[in-house]
Amino acid sequence: MHTKNTKTFVILGPTSSGKTSLSVELCWKFNGEIISADSRQVYKYMDIGTGKISVNTGHEVKRLEDHWKLNCVKVWGYDLIEPGNYFSAYDFAGYGLGKIREIERAEKTTFIAGGTGFYIDALTGNAQIKASKPDFELRKMLENLTLEELQKKLTSLNLGTYKKLDHKNPMRLIRAIEKELTENTTTTPLPSFDNKKFVYIGLTAERSYLYNKADLWLESVWMNGLIGEVQKLIEIGYEHTPQLRGLVYKTVLAFIKGELSETEAIQRTKYDLHSYIRRQQTWFKKMSGIAWFDIAEKTFSQNVFNHVESYLRR
Repeated sequence: MHTKNTKTFVILGPTSSGKTSLSVELCWKFNGEIISADSRQVYKYMDIGTGKISVNTGHEVKRLEDHWKLNCVKVWGYDLIEPGNYFSAYDFAGYGLGKIREIERAEKTTFIAGGTGFYIDALTGNAQIKASKPDFELRKMLENLTLEELQKKLTSLNLGTYKKLDHKNPMRLIRAIEKELTENTTTTPLPSFDNKKFVYIGLTAERSYLYNKADLWLESVWMNGLIGEVQKLIEIGYEHTPQLRGLVYKTVLAFIKGELSETEAIQRTKYDLHSYIRRQQTWFKKMSGIAWFDIAEKTFSQNVFNHVESYLRR
């Protein structure tokens, strides 16, 4: 894939740090479109618990056939597949690279926004990945194992891979074990850009500040549609999909089934979110070339605007 020397901005950071809201503002200011780099937001019907629908932002949301609009800004990468279906980082990278090309042909600026470090690395070429087809029989067997059993199995197969992964994420562990036990891969290369410059902008703050933002987000969505969203997912047949065993959704499901009280479910989800923030930060620390901005600073947004503008003028 050949393109002129253009810059694509990557807005990354832990959950609830305001990546999407900031990206919407940047798109308004610099005539851009957003590509979501979030491994949970690719799934349909999972809007509130994944943060597709932001709380307390006042965004006008429009769902169109192949993209969303937030305050009239196009957002790509939402609702790509139904829960239970397979979608890899390779699939995402292929999708995202195609969208970058489309956005640049429209002479707009691309803002990649998300907190899934592996998706970002795959899309920007920092991770060399191959496509591999899932072994569904093996996956079904692995899904019956506990987290500890999955960790032990992957450690015995490839300790190096285990250390690189989010080893508290059962889905990631299962996929990694599949890759170790199967050779059903393709060497079809992903499209690439000539002279592509990715500009990395990281959002951060003291952990206590990030934890508080995540807690406030959870309390808000808990009272504004999250329970109903999970109930609907159950009703339409997605209760036993891996996505409902993921972050936020697994605990809401346990609450609905009476396995946890509301207080217990909320506190456990907050703990899970705090742990997720730490894992995200650990991943981002391995990435280089990130300009970090403290979201607790009053001039935070303006600082980012100035940074983006300085790159676009070069």
